[in-house]
Amino acid sequence: MQNSNNTPNALTHNLTLKVIKLTIAAIIASVFFRPFFVTLPAIFTVLDLINLTLVTIFYIIVRLNLATKQEITLSLLLAIVLITPTFYLSGGVNSHVAFALPLYPIFAALIGGFRESLLVTAFLSISVIITTIFNGLIPDLTGEIHSNEKSIARGFWLTISIVFSGVFGLFFLKKHTEFTDQLKDENIHDPLTGLLNRRGLNRNFSLALETAEMSSTPLSLILIDIDLFKKVNDMYGHDIGDICLIEVGTVLSNNIRKTDTIARFGGEEFIILLPNTSQNEAAKIADNLRNIIAQDKFSDFSLPLTITLGLAERHKQNDNALNMIKRADKALYRGKDRGRNCVELSE
Repeated sequence: MQNSNNTPNALTHNLTLKVIKLTIAAIIASVFFRPFFVTLPAIFTVLDLINLTLVTIFYIIVRLNLATKQEITLSLLLAIVLITPTFYLSGGVNSHVAFALPLYPIFAALIGGFRESLLVTAFLSISVIITTIFNGLIPDLTGEIHSNEKSIARGFWLTISIVFSGVFGLFFLKKHTEFTDQLKDENIHDPLTGLLNRRGLNRNFSLALETAEMSSTPLSLILIDIDLFKKVNDMYGHDIGDICLIEVGTVLSNNIRKTDTIARFGGEEFIILLPNTSQNEAAKIADNLRNIIAQDKFSDFSLPLTITLGLAERHKQNDNALNMIKRADKALYRGKDRGRNCVELSE
């Protein structure tokens, strides 16, 4: 069973909790240590205390899983709520918190996604442009005096920084998604044959069983073993054996239906899932595959190979993947005992 703590949702949840803890620590540090370095009006302390209350409440909500589906949206909204009052009351683009704004699109991309990062980038860019245009109307309660020319320059570069940050966040998200998809693909595919591995098979098997149960349709599987494959490895080497495995897998894959699923089951064994297929129908498909392999030649040495196939059909009551594979495996070994190169149905 997969550990729930390793799922993407759990990882995002834990990341959100850590970010909230860091935010709480930063606000507390600001309240206690800022008076030693700078004197600001009391309203900024009030804002810090309000922000600390809001973040603490949000931490409790996230910690208790009270808004699991809305965590990302709420965290981004809260981040904007925390910084906006201070931004507008301390000079807008001249504010001491303006330097943090370009971090927001990256943060949105990391914990949210493309849409969240795009919305945050657009919101912040528009806000900075508006505060730059109306800079003379924005109060600076810190008592600083700023020239109009410098305010325009700061607004311009701040907007550029936010847009660049948004583009970088989206680029990072794209690369991360590509890398994650690649890892997922490698995680469910056999590196030698390119077919599904057992992990990929299990995923498809679960879906196939669920579909068969809900629709009351048959589901069959074929377990395939290459006959006397050890002799190929012993006589020609494992490199030639690997080539034979690849070619056999390709032939099998090219001669099944689009709705079927093929996977490398291990060693020289393959397995095929056949949805909406009875055992008798599966036997015809299996025999066709057996004939195709027997008539073909493999590797540069034109080696003749044969396969033995064991079949099993899903029972209507209390059946599962493991039981089906066990029945197909028993049928396969009966076929081996019969002399190989045959199709054997499960009992």
